[in-house]
Amino acid sequence: MASLALTPHPVLHAPTEDEIKALVQKVGQEKTLEILQIREDKIEAEKRDPYRHGYEPWYWKDADRVLDQNDEILLSGGNRAGKTEYAAKRVVYTLINKPNSRVWCLHTTNQSSIQMQQSVVWKYLPAELKQAKKTKITNIAYTQKNGFSENSFVLPNGSQCFFMNYAQERTVIEGGETDLIWCDELVPLDWVETLRFRNITRKGKLIVTFTPVTGYTNVVKDYLAGCRVVESKPAKLLEGTNAVIGCKSGEMPYIAKCVRRGAYALWFFSEFNPYNPFDHLAKSLKGRSSYEIKIRAYGWAESLQGNQFPRFGDANIIEASKIPASGTNYLAVDPAGARNWFMLWMRVTEDGTRYVYREWPDAAVGEWALASDKADGKIGPAQTTNAGRGLDEYKELIRHLEGGENIVERYVDPRAGAQQAAGRDGGTSIIDLFQQGDDPMYLIQAAGIAIEEGVGMINNWLSYDPSQPISSINQPKLYISENCQNLIFCLKEWTGQDGQKGASKDPIDCLRYLAVMNPEFENNNTYQATKPFSY
Repeated sequence: MASLALTPHPVLHAPTEDEIKALVQKVGQEKTLEILQIREDKIEAEKRDPYRHGYEPWYWKDADRVLDQNDEILLSGGNRAGKTEYAAKRVVYTLINKPNSRVWCLHTTNQSSIQMQQSVVWKYLPAELKQAKKTKITNIAYTQKNGFSENSFVLPNGSQCFFMNYAQERTVIEGGETDLIWCDELVPLDWVETLRFRNITRKGKLIVTFTPVTGYTNVVKDYLAGCRVVESKPAKLLEGTNAVIGCKSGEMPYIAKCVRRGAYALWFFSEFNPYNPFDHLAKSLKGRSSYEIKIRAYGWAESLQGNQFPRFGDANIIEASKIPASGTNYLAVDPAGARNWFMLWMRVTEDGTRYVYREWPDAAVGEWALASDKADGKIGPAQTTNAGRGLDEYKELIRHLEGGENIVERYVDPRAGAQQAAGRDGGTSIIDLFQQGDDPMYLIQAAGIAIEEGVGMINNWLSYDPSQPISSINQPKLYISENCQNLIFCLKEWTGQDGQKGASKDPIDCLRYLAVMNPEFENNNTYQATKPFSY
């Protein structure tokens, strides 16, 4: 058979000599040469026109689905995982398929933009556009050294792409309307917060891609603080280890739902990319710490600030529909001055399991705390939205939220509950004022024990052996409804480092009040005499 040099390719594997001989016997020499030539043509087409003929890995489809259904995506991943290739191709796709679209691409400096972004966007432009002549609309001029002329180009359909960098004054991103924004590597948090407003008018999308080599940055925290991992994947370099709370042994997060509405996070593992020599990366990471392996191979950065509830994870979060309908209900209240009060409702079932089934303010009101450069975050809109209620208004709100539920006991911050306040009949406390009127409500001071003891009790409720399957003998004693997003965020992010003024402290305080009061299941037999003159 006439020889045909076979081009190596990571996906279109070259057949062996034995496989070629078997194919010749099956279809003949001429047909075999035709088949092999088709493979060579496919490889050549990929080089000449990667936009139309380039190979797209399976996990790109997941990223497309997540981005299509949401406003923004944090696309993290290991080294050489294909994040930049994915984003660059989606930039070109938007420009071609949405006439008169506006796309912004941002990188660290102008030089890094030319090297890391502009070169890849140029790669995915179809050949006919690279050769398009300049007109009153069309303007595409590119050189390898200087990138796109004036850091911009315009397609024949009126779509325009702009390249910016974080070394510029932030005023360059003020104003303007966009259909897609791509931020690559080390974007400052204040830039992300500003860029979000640029997408509103055109209902645009925001893609943030990076490998978190600098660790748990403010942008990482903004997306991942309080996030819920909805899917994980096996991680070859971490087999047999419980790498991340909430994931199965030997797995790393793949898709996560962020606390911020319309935002998701997705991780591209280095081992997913067939064009990446993963064996070389594995050798370079041999003997390194799991912290570095998670970053370099899986794009996962962890907070090292000392979260107070390290065992809290997805295993403790439960669908609202799965919370038992019967049990003994309790309420914990943390009063505040000009800010909104925070409140939690807990249900205890007969087997002693505790379920936090409601919070106020909830996500419908807004975020109680937001990620920031402070250890415990910054104040969110829920702390001040419609704040300033009087005590009677809070009583009415509580009755409305409970909807006639039987609440056995209601606990309150021991200091604020007993603090003297001005009542109609003179100085009195919140506890006393709540008992006044035609519809009295009784609050009980929570035990005033040290914060550390309360935290320890919560951790005891959360504890279980994550290396073993969850069962009746190995499960947490505390579950949080998925609807309680503010409590979930604070449980994942509260460190205590910001002290009494920490933005995420109040929801934790409410949970502490419940923990120190040790709520239990009650029924008609709870206080029934078991023998004469005793209970």
